Amino acid sequence: MDELTANISFDRFADMPEFYGSGAAKYRLAMVKEREDFLDLFAGARHVDAVTYSETPELMVKMLTEYDIGSLDVLIGNAEEYADQVSEVSTARSLVQLRQDNRLTVRLKNRKTVHSKIYRIVMPDETVKLVQGSANLSRNSWEYHTNQISVFTTDLGTELDEEFERFIDEYREGYSDQTLLEGLVEALEEADSPEERENRIEYWVGAGDLEMSDTAALNQDAVEDLKDVADQVTTVVDDPAEADETVAFVEEPENADRNVITPNEPTEEQESPADPDDDESPDVGLVESEHETGLTDGLDRPRIRAPDEKIRMGTSKVDKDTADEFGAGLRDRGATVEDHSITAPLSAYNNQVKESTAIPTMSVLPEAEQVVIGEDDEMILVATDEPTTEVLDHCLETIEDYIETVENHGHTQSETAVMAQMYEAFLYGFWAPFANQYAKALSSPSRTLDNVLQHLYIEGKSDAGKDKLTEYILRLVSDNTVISGVDADDVGVKEVRGVREWDTCFPYAIIDAEKEKIQRWSPIRNYWGDWTPTSVDQPCLIFTTNDALPKSEFRNRMKILSMDVSFPSNPEDPGFREAQEDLSDVLERQNPIFSYVARRMLTEQPWTDGNGTIEDVRRIVRDFYDEADREQPEYFPAAEPAEKTYDTGRLKWQRDIQGGRVTFESEPNAITADFDREEYEVYDYEKRLPKRFMSEKSSTSVYIGAPEEFAEWIGYSVTDLLNGAAETDTDTEQPATTEDTSKTDTSGGFLSRLFGD
Repeated sequence: MDELTANISFDRFADMPEFYGSGAAKYRLAMVKEREDFLDLFAGARHVDAVTYSETPELMVKMLTEYDIGSLDVLIGNAEEYADQVSEVSTARSLVQLRQDNRLTVRLKNRKTVHSKIYRIVMPDETVKLVQGSANLSRNSWEYHTNQISVFTTDLGTELDEEFERFIDEYREGYSDQTLLEGLVEALEEADSPEERENRIEYWVGAGDLEMSDTAALNQDAVEDLKDVADQVTTVVDDPAEADETVAFVEEPENADRNVITPNEPTEEQESPADPDDDESPDVGLVESEHETGLTDGLDRPRIRAPDEKIRMGTSKVDKDTADEFGAGLRDRGATVEDHSITAPLSAYNNQVKESTAIPTMSVLPEAEQVVIGEDDEMILVATDEPTTEVLDHCLETIEDYIETVENHGHTQSETAVMAQMYEAFLYGFWAPFANQYAKALSSPSRTLDNVLQHLYIEGKSDAGKDKLTEYILRLVSDNTVISGVDADDVGVKEVRGVREWDTCFPYAIIDAEKEKIQRWSPIRNYWGDWTPTSVDQPCLIFTTNDALPKSEFRNRMKILSMDVSFPSNPEDPGFREAQEDLSDVLERQNPIFSYVARRMLTEQPWTDGNGTIEDVRRIVRDFYDEADREQPEYFPAAEPAEKTYDTGRLKWQRDIQGGRVTFESEPNAITADFDREEYEVYDYEKRLPKRFMSEKSSTSVYIGAPEEFAEWIGYSVTDLLNGAAETDTDTEQPATTEDTSKTDTSGGFLSRLFGD
């Protein structure tokens, strides 16, 4: 620690002895380069008051335990969602205990960032250290900065000490009105048993198994009403003679499906049409989507118009503050908020969900054989009829034309692999809305749902087209009502947790997510871990990123697809205009393929078998090719996941081996790969190796503890690798497998992922 020290005596100012107390203070001006040196100032303190930056509450626990501090009262000047940084249940328990013991108070800022860093450290010998400077308690401050501090040491209770304390009190009174754990401690005091107390702590962290949150309970009520409307119309469409109620068309009756009863056509059991003002009959209308193909007599994506339908949510059993906050946004949209309930127009609720989560309401109704999406005062359904040969051919051709922009306009060394992984992304998008049905079928104490119901992670450079691909998938699933994902800059731990409370299964796509951010979003690791059959629906997560792979604990939760391709992205790039025109042509075509996939999924309900996930959609699309009498393209991943057939990690290793950029040396029962690359690049190569190879990176080398298995995976013998594989003539092409998927483990390691291997 570089520092300047001095003894400052004030006894020469005889007219102000009351200000300076004993008449002296020790002063230090110090340059601080390590956080440990800074924290040593606090060691053994009886009490600490602070205004500072901090990123994680775990440090508060460390200061109070490892540095033997009696108590700590700190205002966090920078954190927007400080509570969301608690990712471990053990940390939450410690924070709660410290608060209940009156040893820890963490004050949260209520308005603009407080940039000040000041500390009042009261020692057992009745002295006090008064510290001011740039040093704070955040990780960033010490990893990238050197800090300067001034330290006055004087007696406790001097005027200097009291004035310093008044500064801190002014910050507390003006910039904070809430403390960390406030609501949790109150809830724990009301817990009826140690088990309930533990459950509440776990739920606060985001890892618990309480039946559902108050917000989730309100949304569950709302979705029940949405389901009722969908059930009514589905009944009418399926069998008009047995319909319980008449459907009144409020707009465009000429576009109605032929099976729907109109007010002018009463049944034998109804002598007159239903009165639109009668509360017993819903005022809804079934009309065409704007995105029909025109290739079938039925509706490709029918919509229910229900402008007068109401959504009701009971509030008597939920927290009053939660109900008030929930109702406030709906009231502005025409909702009625009463003591025990909230009643909102269908459009108000649908818009509230989309504004709060950036995704629409979406529910799978197996009993009604419907998938329902909310859009303003409409509800989008699945196709009313099975697809014809012509419509299937059209849908498949459109997807192929999108994927083949890689072939026509992209630059890549792995053309077939990229196109296969693009198709795999479509299959994931079509499966994602049904993930909660699979969760219900697979949920068991002995199973690890997070390893089975994986998030989708699409990696690639900025011009790889991964964001456009994701947006097109969202268009297909939503009937063109969702045309983009959520910008990663607008997402934090709060948003990731929050989407699980809104009872919607529409995929939540996060665009341009940095892997460091993903690794900080702790709920991702146990996203499905606390799912129960009584939970509300929660959406699958899709990430697009320019970064390489995240840490292993996150990779285990993700289906990783690689877009190793570059498209012309600037107007001056050759082929830019042609690429844009071809892409626009595809995007403008009507393609209701998700409507037909969903219809087939609902009819067959393959999740009840409990032995597949995305493979079930793969089989359905494979059947579509047969029914359309259309030849499957070479890149269609018909037999197994594309990332397994075309392992991009293996391709990277093979290219470097063939290019002479990696050489191998023998080790006892192992081999070492030495790269002619920068050290940071070698990290990515090591991360792409399967765990069974027992690999470890050191500088620009990778140690491989299972050489025979590695050699088989890479397509060479160990001898070839040691003798210079680049000089051999081994064919390392990765052919697509064509084995019968019904006779193999069809989920690309499904059983091993299911049981957490």
